[in-house]
Amino acid sequence: MKRLSRNDLEAIGEWVIRVYMKLPEVKGQPVYRIYPEILVKSLLGLQIDYQHLSIDGTILGLTSFESIGVELPGNEETGEVYFLDGKTILIESDLRDDVEQTGRRNFTITHEASHQVLKMLYPSDYGVKSHEEPIHFCKANTMRRKPISDWEEWQSNALSSAMLLPRHLVEQAMGLFGVQGKIRILNKIFAREEYEYLEKAYSI
Repeated sequence: MKRLSRNDLEAIGEWVIRVYMKLPEVKGQPVYRIYPEILVKSLLGLQIDYQHLSIDGTILGLTSFESIGVELPGNEETGEVYFLDGKTILIESDLRDDVEQTGRRNFTITHEASHQVLKMLYPSDYGVKSHEEPIHFCKANTMRRKPISDWEEWQSNALSSAMLLPRHLVEQAMGLFGVQGKIRILNKIFAREEYEYLEKAYSI
């Protein structure tokens, strides 16, 4: 599959957000955050549905590029199967019902949307090999691995972050709180593990 760098994914994220800003729902209004539902439905032409995806809560979201049946917990007795149509993102319904899970829900939506964006941009390179999984899952408590072992999931995580938290909106928000230009300091405080890894790798 195609392996994109973080810079490549940041550039794709910036392009997606530039188009997002031109949507009728957004254009001409003050923008302080990205709304994943608008991005997914109005920009990408996808649908979002909420279902219980796992018994133990380990699966937060899933999507596919083709029509495929998915067995969901609770349907074992009836034998019912949920049919993904290649244009739908399924999100764990517990994330919709719990206000405290809003951030997690938003990231899961954009993570699954990122799979679809990469498929749209690279249709001949993404999700076309016979051994690749037909369904893409967003799992809870995924361990960070270095070096990267699953490029599809890493790329979707990186693109999701770029779309959900575009740099200009982050800097705008920091300006409102009087901490503009302090992204590196915030990373050192709130993402210490990642900061120390990047500091050693790139001598930042």
